[in-house]
Amino acid sequence: MDNPALPEVRRNDARPTGNPQHQGEPVALLLRHQSATEPVAEYQRFETLELIPLVNARLYEILVSGGGFDDICRHVLAAPGKRVRARLVLASAGLLVTTASEPSRAALDLACAMEMLHESSLMHDDICDGSLLRRGATSVPAAFGVRIAARAGFHMAGAAVQLIAQVLAADPSVFARLGEVPGVTYSDGLSDLSFGQLIEMLPPAVDATALRRHYRLVAGAKTGTLFRLSCSYGGTAGGADHDRLRALMTYADELALAFQIMDDVRDIEGGPELGKDAGGDLERRVPTWPVIEWLELRPGAREMWLSADTSSATLQTDLIDSGATKAARAVALDATQKASAALNIFPASPARDDLHELLQEVITR
Repeated sequence: MDNPALPEVRRNDARPTGNPQHQGEPVALLLRHQSATEPVAEYQRFETLELIPLVNARLYEILVSGGGFDDICRHVLAAPGKRVRARLVLASAGLLVTTASEPSRAALDLACAMEMLHESSLMHDDICDGSLLRRGATSVPAAFGVRIAARAGFHMAGAAVQLIAQVLAADPSVFARLGEVPGVTYSDGLSDLSFGQLIEMLPPAVDATALRRHYRLVAGAKTGTLFRLSCSYGGTAGGADHDRLRALMTYADELALAFQIMDDVRDIEGGPELGKDAGGDLERRVPTWPVIEWLELRPGAREMWLSADTSSATLQTDLIDSGATKAARAVALDATQKASAALNIFPASPARDDLHELLQEVITR
């Protein structure tokens, strides 16, 4: 049965096509995948951020293929987000590229695969959270129904794994030592995404130390997994050695912590660019990092948090007034500084500049 908390909100331009009895059947991807070492001429003219239109175009080519999920894919691609994971892949692949070199086609398809995995996880997150909005538009489960959204999420994840496999098979020499470096995450860590979703729903007792440990675990699994994958596959495609790959894992972990904390701060403070209703985590009593800071700063906060009589609006106001969101921002800033230091192992380059710029964007968003 579909989640009754998620009423169906169909858009006139977002109706599933094809035979409904066949919604969810696997659709073969006809990817015109070329050699992973074949240069893409467009790369030579742009810096990392300017490559995102190429990612969007390639995603459309991969996902809108005449299958049963085309309308859902169009709906998702119409609100693309900031493509953080694609930027991580492209920048990581370009860290050791000289001005005389051209990055490989593998980087573009790996960037697409990471974004597909991300979009898949968002569909399932919106089902679990009962979210009606995503990036200012109707969420996939609200627009198409929970059952179809769940199947579409699995389909997109499967298509992403297929794409990664094709990239690796196209040039096995580039990826010959995949998985050899301890502490570097590859596709064997994908299950951490579902692990993170599960443990997020099982928070510990209201104790600051336990909550901080739990929060880091969830952020490292839900957000950090795809950040690490993006950096590891991108770095491998770009020829990074073992030490540099480990440095990229540090960067990814610290970026993930800062990214998640700032996402939680924005959920409390709101704003026109939030793309969803503010205070959703407070309504569900999710112990985010600003809440943990608040529990330590505010006398009587624990009782307010546990009381069913305390509205999310009251919590929202009290969190901001107490300075908890400001304290959370300081923790996020510290994480970005650690991430920035991890990049010192790489020579100066436009790609390294973009990874630094991404840290700045996260902390100021």
